[in-house]
Amino acid sequence: MNNPINSDNKTSRLFGRRRKGDQKEQMRQLMLNAASELFIEQGYNAFSMRKLAEKIGYAPATLYLYFTDKDQLLFCVVDDAFTRFRNDLAQAAESVSDPWERLGRIGDAYIRFGLTHPAYYQLMFMWRVDYLLQARHGEEAPRMEAFQVLLDAVKYAQNLGAIKSGEAQAYSDLLWATMHGIVALAIQIPAFSEERIAKLTAQAKEMLYLALKP
Repeated sequence: MNNPINSDNKTSRLFGRRRKGDQKEQMRQLMLNAASELFIEQGYNAFSMRKLAEKIGYAPATLYLYFTDKDQLLFCVVDDAFTRFRNDLAQAAESVSDPWERLGRIGDAYIRFGLTHPAYYQLMFMWRVDYLLQARHGEEAPRMEAFQVLLDAVKYAQNLGAIKSGEAQAYSDLLWATMHGIVALAIQIPAFSEERIAKLTAQAKEMLYLALKP
C-alpha cells in the first residue's frame, strides 16, 4: 500500500522543480527582452553585460549564470530576429502563386524587414556575419536556411518557365545581393530617402526581370 505522506512529498518536489524551472525561464526571457531593447538603443559595440545588469536591476554576476558572455546573449537575441525574418519571407512567398510576383513580394519583405529593424539587420548581416554560419541550439542547419525560401521561389519560377534555365543557387544569390545592397544603402547613407529607395527597388526589379526572363 502506498504511503500517502511519501506520495505528497514526491508531488511537492515535482511541482517545486517545475516552478523553479518556470522562474528560471522567465528570468532568461526578461534578460533577452531587455538585451533586445538595449541593443537597439545602443548598437553592438556599446552594448555590455554591465549595462544590461543595470537596466534590469541585477548584479552582473547573475547574467553569467544564464549566458557565458555578450556574444552568446546576442546570439540568442538574434535568433528571434532570424525567425521573424524567415517567417516574413515565407509569408510573402505563400501570399501569391505568380512566380515573378512571388519573387517581388519576397524582395519587398526582405527590404521592409531591413528598414524596419536596422539594428538587427546590421547584427545579422553586417556587424557579425559569423552569426549566419552558426547553428541554433539543438540544430545542425545554420541560419542560412532562411534563404531556402528565396531559393525555392527561384526553382518554382524555373519549373513554370518564368526564369531561364541555369543554376538556381546563383540566381538566388543574385537576388539576395541586390536586396542586401538596397538595404545597406538605405541604412548607411542618409541621402537614400524613402522615395529614392522605392525608385531603386522598382528599377532593380525591372533589371532582374530583364536579366532572368527566358
